[in-house]
Amino acid sequence: MTGTTLARLMVAGSALTVIAAAALALDEPPGKTTAARPSVAEARQRAKLLHGVIHDTLQVVHARYFREGDRIPIPAASLDLVFQEMEERDGVAVRWLVVDGKAMNIDNNPQDDFERAAAKALAAGEDAHEAAVDGAYRFAGPITLGADCLKCHLPSRSSNKSRTAGLLISIPIEKP
Repeated sequence: MTGTTLARLMVAGSALTVIAAAALALDEPPGKTTAARPSVAEARQRAKLLHGVIHDTLQVVHARYFREGDRIPIPAASLDLVFQEMEERDGVAVRWLVVDGKAMNIDNNPQDDFERAAAKALAAGEDAHEAAVDGAYRFAGPITLGADCLKCHLPSRSSNKSRTAGLLISIPIEKP
């Protein structure tokens, strides 16, 4: 299989997995979301489902298809395209968060008080950090950075111990 074919499979597989999860999480067929905004409890369940699917997709795609030195996009960058589509279609914003390691993209650094608190919580080993404010449920969950990830995210490390990155999910919710 050529590198180009592999890259296309990786992007398509990632996109289909995350889009399917988003559709399931929203209880609607794919397309522009028109349903009423969910409650905080419903948004929490959706965010946890999305986090799990995105985390697992990233890990599997990175382990099975990404090879250092090949001229194909890294899996996280491919998923950024999926995140953009999700936000445009469903109003659900998803992006990466630097927690423990080097920012591969400065846009992934914490940008507000919630994100700074989330990075601290995830670095301390918490399973999640959340808040419901201004009509949005905000969720941050950990993403495991294994030894292969650390080559780029933490090149001057002294061990191959897994580190943590984060995934931020923001879902519009009903206003009280």
